[in-house]
This record gives sequence, C-alpha cells and structure tokens, in this order.
Amino acid sequence: MCGIICIVSHIHDTSVDLLNKFHIFKKYISNRGPDYLGIRSHSLETCNLLFAASVLWLQGKSMAEQPFEDDKSVFVYNGDIFGGIPDNLREEDGDTKLLFKMIQNSNNIPIVLSKIQGPYAFIYFDKIELKLYFGRDIFGRRSLLIGKNHDELVLTSVAKRSLEYEFIELPSIGTFCLDLKTNQLYIFPWKYRNKNFESKLFEIKTFLNKEIIIAKELSSEENNKYLTPSIEQLCLLGEIKNLESKKVFEILLNNSDWLSNVIKLKSLLEEAIKNRIATQPKYCKNCIKKRQNCNHSLIGVLFSGGIDCAVLALLADKFIDNARPIDLLNVAFDEVKSYQTPDRLTGLQTLEELRKIRPYREWKFLEINVTQKELDEQRKQHIADLIYPLKTILDDSLGCALWFASRGKQESIISPCRVLLVGMGADELFGGYTRHRAAFKKQSWLGLHNALNEDWQNLSHRNLGRDDRIISDHGRQLRTPYLDENVVEFVQGLNSWEKTYPSNDVPKGIGEKILLRSLAYYIGLKKASTWEKKSFTIWIKNSK
Repeated sequence: MCGIICIVSHIHDTSVDLLNKFHIFKKYISNRGPDYLGIRSHSLETCNLLFAASVLWLQGKSMAEQPFEDDKSVFVYNGDIFGGIPDNLREEDGDTKLLFKMIQNSNNIPIVLSKIQGPYAFIYFDKIELKLYFGRDIFGRRSLLIGKNHDELVLTSVAKRSLEYEFIELPSIGTFCLDLKTNQLYIFPWKYRNKNFESKLFEIKTFLNKEIIIAKELSSEENNKYLTPSIEQLCLLGEIKNLESKKVFEILLNNSDWLSNVIKLKSLLEEAIKNRIATQPKYCKNCIKKRQNCNHSLIGVLFSGGIDCAVLALLADKFIDNARPIDLLNVAFDEVKSYQTPDRLTGLQTLEELRKIRPYREWKFLEINVTQKELDEQRKQHIADLIYPLKTILDDSLGCALWFASRGKQESIISPCRVLLVGMGADELFGGYTRHRAAFKKQSWLGLHNALNEDWQNLSHRNLGRDDRIISDHGRQLRTPYLDENVVEFVQGLNSWEKTYPSNDVPKGIGEKILLRSLAYYIGLKKASTWEKKSFTIWIKNSK
C-alpha cells in the first residue's frame, strides 16, 4: 500500500514552490505508507511536476522505494497484483517494480493494465512522449482524487478539506492520459462499458472544464440479461419454504449442484485470501521498524460477527502461522448501554463459534469502545478530511465507524496487524441489502436481477475509495477478498436464484446471501450463518 501524489503546475513554480505545496498533503500521504517517503520533481517547457509516494511494505523480499524513475519515465503506484504477472517474479521483486517494467516495455499502457488482477491507483509519466497516465482499477478499490486550482492539477490518494484546491474522486471508467504538450486529456475506457460511463465522463469534464477525447471505440455493456427461471430451476428453493434454518441448509447442501457451487466458492475465496496475506513480510506493525522477528498478529478482520467477516476469518486461519493471533476488531459507540450493541453481542457469539471450530488459534477479540467526546473530536479534526470529497450523512457515519474500527485500539492495546480483511462487496455480489428484498417483493426475480445489477454497476462509484482512505490512514492495508476478480466472475455468472432468496417464505437471516450462508454452514459456522445484516450507521446515529 502507498500514498501517491502528483502536482502539475503550469505557472512555472520552482521545485521549492512545489515542495511547499506538497507539504499541505504530506501528513495524510505519509500516514498511508509509514515505511518510506520519496519525492521527485521534473521541469518541462510547459509545466513543472512533482511526484511523491509513501510506502507500506507488503510485497517482495525487500521494500520497493517509490517513486520509480529512470531516463524514460516516473512511476508511482498504490496497489496489489494478484494475477497477470507470474507468481515467482512477484514474490521476488514485488508488484510495483514488475508493473513498472511491464509498462515501460509496452507501447499500450491501457492493455497492460487491463490484464492486471487486483486493486490499484497509479500515475505514470512518459518523459519521452510527455504524457501523464493515471487511473484506478475497474472496481475502484483504491482511492485517487483529482483536484484543481487555477493552472494547477493535483492527483492524490487523499486530500484535506478547506484547501485552496477543489477535489472530486477520479471515476473508475478507464485509463486517463494527459498530453502535456497540448494539454489535451484522453480516456481509454474499459473493455465493457459501465452504464454510468457517460454520466461520470460528463462529471469530470464539467469539473475540469475540459473536453475529454475517447481514445478508442466503446464496447457495449457486459452481457447480463435477465433470464426467466423455469419451474425446474426454482424447485430446490420451493423445498425450503417455511422451514427452520438447520433444515434449510441440510436440504440445500444435499443437492449436488448447490453443493458444487458452495465448494467452488470456498475454493475461490481461499485462493483470494491466500493471495492477499501470504507474501507479506513476517513482521508486525511494531517490529517491522527494526526488522525484528516476532509472533505478533499480522492479520486482522473487521469483525461484527456477521456472515461476511466470519467466513473470511475462518478461511484465513488456514494460511496464518498457528503461533500468531488473528485480531478481530469490533467497534461500538453506544456508551449509554455499556457498548453492548448488537454487533458487539453477535461478535462475541461468533468468537465462541470460531474458538470451538479452531481451538488452537488465538482469536484476539478487541473491544473498541468509542466515547461521544472522542467521536466528536476525531470526526471534526481528522476523519472528515479522509471522507472528503464525499460529505453525506451516510459517508460520515460509515467513515467514522470504519476509522475507529480499523485503528484497532482497545484502551491501551493497539492491534499490531498490518493487513485488514474486510467483507466489502459481499452484499452487492450475494444480495444482502434490504432493497434487494423490497425489489424481490415488488417484481419477483426480474426486480431482484435489476436491483443486483444496478448495485454492481454503481460499486466503483460508491464507497470503496472512501474506505481505502479511511483504513489506510492507520498504516494498514485494506484487503477485499470478495472483490477478487475470480470470485466476482464466478458469482456474477450465477443466476439470482443461485445466490440469494430474499423471500418472506424463509426467515430473515437465511434467504439473503443464501449461497454465502450455505458456505458458512458448510464450514461449521452454524450460528453465524443465520445472523441478519446490521449497519454501523445505526450506532453512530444513536450516539449523536
């Protein structure tokens, strides 16, 4: 993980001037990468540029210091590669160095990026062609903001409010290219057009007051047409109506097709988790400073006790040294009720279930209790800057909850883990939102299909960039196994009725995300498989 920034000034600032401007952003950029901070500057006839990157070392045998620069280019990168580059090379040199070489050896940067599996935001300056490339991955899993101030352009992972700059989130609609000779901006769209492409392109055109040339023909939207289910296809779901939860899962898992999907999902999630935790250095957040070997926790899970995080925690156990704890970070804000929120109670119950299934593992449950005073102080002084440029009540509520949870502080104890597994994307993939139940009630499977498709189309424009800014502020890396490309491809390839059944014919906490719940039941999480979804926002609002 890294914090990256590029300042492009057309008013011929000196390198000292640009450095002074960078200091406005330095604290937040540095928080994202506590292991190293590097700065480079470059002067052209038309403009001056400054590049900076902070590094959290999580890949390769040694830390890759950024920015990368040679006589041809400058490169800053915040991301991970889980496919597209041979594993043996990735483990040796890390992601950034290898991607830098791949881009340099290619005459088509967007094609190189289209082959990469994993989250990223990047900035690449071609010194020969005088072109600046930048963008985010197709799901928008890493933050990149674009800002302006008169004749200056800024690309940055994070920015403060009330600066002289105005910012928006760079939309994840393709790879952008700014020709520094002509000041013309181009976009290389993704292979399949997101339905929000035109509106997001218009948004950035309006913000920059600049025409953007589409550099290649747009493909049609990805084929995701609705197919009416047959009576035979719905036969299995008909068998589980009005049954208690244990019987529901026994019937489903006794069906060979359903069981096959459960086993396939388990395999894909295990591979996704393994890729996201196996190659990091064997030092915790504290001991990495002195390269001191330790048995402290390297991995944490944002842990409400619900289905999404419970599955991740149990599957991750397979790939973590038995001597190391796994930190389960559970946050509560309801000071009046001694912090006994529903998420705290379900978290403790699921903790007991994990301990029974994997008794040899130290499951370290951190009760993160946040007072009203600290919530108000941090929200005003710090968290609002990380949420920016978003500013809705929902962004504030979720952002505050996520910031305190990922800080991992229980009184005087602070989690030393450097990687956090989170369940983001599970509700969109498996149909876990209340609106999915409402859509099914109103228009049956067609309504559900459309609601799921709309949520997926909007995924990259919603909260992933915000969540990256929030969690990375603590020098921890956000990992989202449910958004692994192979997991997504499999689940998106299933029909709606093969992954969710938000019907009144089965109890709440059973039908929603029924495929994922079946997996939880299959691996032993009998109680967690039935927990209903609850939202952080409830407890934030109640604490105000």
